[in-house]
This record gives sequence, structure tokens and C-alpha cells, in this order.
Amino acid sequence: MTKLVLSILFLLPTAAWSGAVLLIHPTLVLFEGNERSATITLTNRGDQTGTFEMSWIEYTMTAKGGLTRMDGIAPWSVQPYVRYSPRRVTLAPAESQVIKIALRRRKDVAPGEYYSHVRVLTNDRENPEKNETKAAIELPENTTSVTITTRTAMAIPIIWRNSQESSGATIESADFDPQTRKLTIDVRRHGHLSVRGFLYVFDIAPDGTRRRLAEPVPLVIYPNLDGKTIAIAFDEEVSLDSLAKGVTVMYAPKLDGVNQATVFASYAATL
Repeated sequence: MTKLVLSILFLLPTAAWSGAVLLIHPTLVLFEGNERSATITLTNRGDQTGTFEMSWIEYTMTAKGGLTRMDGIAPWSVQPYVRYSPRRVTLAPAESQVIKIALRRRKDVAPGEYYSHVRVLTNDRENPEKNETKAAIELPENTTSVTITTRTAMAIPIIWRNSQESSGATIESADFDPQTRKLTIDVRRHGHLSVRGFLYVFDIAPDGTRRRLAEPVPLVIYPNLDGKTIAIAFDEEVSLDSLAKGVTVMYAPKLDGVNQATVFASYAATL
């Protein structure tokens, strides 16, 4: 599994870069099948002791793919079925704490996907207004950790797939604009589950082999959306003549997992 670490660095004074710096691993908790327990590890990678507090928060995905905070408990909330502890930790430099997460299954729950976010924020009592942020972290399943700095907050999804069906998506169209060098891809989610994976774009090299034209693009579609539009920009190294001959767009649930066994959908187009 490829490990990606995303560092979130806000525009703070130079002195603020030191202090408590929190590493969260993993960035997504997904319960499927008979799974009932999971863990999140918090590690202070900074040079000062920090206190971090965790709480539930509800988000929904907008038509443009962003996350918007909701008031109250969402109809799809996983909060009634999940417990976690501890909710407040103080970590010295290089110290870690495991957060235990338990799923309490109930037979009377309707099939579907239930999800909420757990927000982790720095408890800055001197500047409480800096503890809040509207940002949420939503990364593909293969992203294994995220780093946040002092006076920031992150929210990671906790998901329970109470369903026997599989997640899936269909690539419906691809349109290329030679002026902007952007490929616009329309993806349709089907079923009752979220889509979490990557989009790949290939053409055929002169020797007949498949050639990847861009880095894998993360794709996440929450169950409240039917689909999503993704734009991929090609750099100058990719010739327009090559693109004009046609490309193949593929969706796969895993990073570097494009093969006959894992490709969920593909779309071939002459641009």
C-alpha cells in the first residue's frame, strides 16, 4: 500500500510552525462485513506538548464535491451506532495515543451506508477562536495519514456499510478542451454506497503499450450525490496530437490498482 502524508500548513506567523503537530492515522475508518472494531492513532510530531479534543460533526457533500457542515444529526449519521474513546488526549512530543472505535450493530437498522466525521482539534485556551475551522479532510482510502499543525482542526469520516452490495461507478462521458488542456469527466455513482477510488487516463504509446497521461486523481462521491464532474489538466509534455487520437479513462477502487481484476468502469473516447 502506498503511503501518502498530507501536511496542512495554514498561514500563521513563523513562530507558530513550532509547537504540537498532530499526525492522524488512518484518515478513514470503514466498517464492512462483520467488522466491529477499529483504531485511530494520534501522534504528536511537534516539539511541544499539545492537548487535542475529538467530537462528532456532520457533513454532506455539495454538487461541486465540497463538504458542508450540517446542524444536528443527519439521517445517515453513524453516531448512534459507534462509540470511541478517549475523546481528549494530552501528548508530549513523539508521544502517541490509540483511539478505540467500536461499532454497535443492530438488526433493526435499514440497509445502507451510515457515516459521520470525527473532528480532532487543538485545545488552544488562550485563542479559542483559532480552534475552529470549516475544513474537513476527505481523502481516498489508500491515503494512510494526515498531519495537522497547532491551532488547526481536521475531520475524518467514520463509515458503516450496512449492506451486501458493492460500491460502483460508471464513467459516462469525457470531453477535452484543447485551449485549457483539460479533460472533463462525468462519473455516475450507482447503488446506495459512496464511491472512493481513483481515476486514471491512458492513451496508447507508439509501441502499442498503454501509457498513463496523468497522476491518479482521487475520486470520492458521497451517497447523497448521484454523480460528480472531475477536470484533469494535462501538462505541456502531453501532446495535443496524442490526445486527439483518443484516451481511455478508468476508475479503480485502489491506488495503482488498474488491472482486469480491479477496474470498475472504463470509458474510451476520441477527443
